[in-house]
Amino acid sequence: MNNGAQIMVAGIGSPHGDDQAGWEVARQIERRGLTHVRVKLARTPADLLDWIETGMDIVICDACRGAGAAGSVHHWEWPCGQLHEIRWSGTHQMSLVGVLALAEQLGKHPEHVQIYGIELQSDHSEETVSDIVQSGVIAAVESICENLNHSVRQGEMEHA
Repeated sequence: MNNGAQIMVAGIGSPHGDDQAGWEVARQIERRGLTHVRVKLARTPADLLDWIETGMDIVICDACRGAGAAGSVHHWEWPCGQLHEIRWSGTHQMSLVGVLALAEQLGKHPEHVQIYGIELQSDHSEETVSDIVQSGVIAAVESICENLNHSVRQGEMEHA
């Protein structure tokens, strides 16, 4: 994933309950101070169209439904047919899959796109993220940071 270039981590969400999961993942990654990572928070997948650039690496985080048990973390690389079966949280006017396809049609071809979905707890509508989804957020952050650090080390070896 990264040859020393900047990586964008985009959290998609809202300030409501478990739908905050994508934002929370992005915020926790930002707190780690990784110099090769820039973090963006989006309300809808369509916001990504303003940030995607040709050749960049992107990690997208969002709450989802239908991929597994509440709090479970799922990882896909774009393009992936399985993404059409996943329901993403919120009331997005344009789906994540649709936004990524449109970006390609507009000539904005990201080098790599990784997508992390955290299965939300369907009946949780409190102000904060449920405990089970918070455990998924932590697992997603660890997985993403491990992948980011691995790709940086690999990029350093390729340039040596």
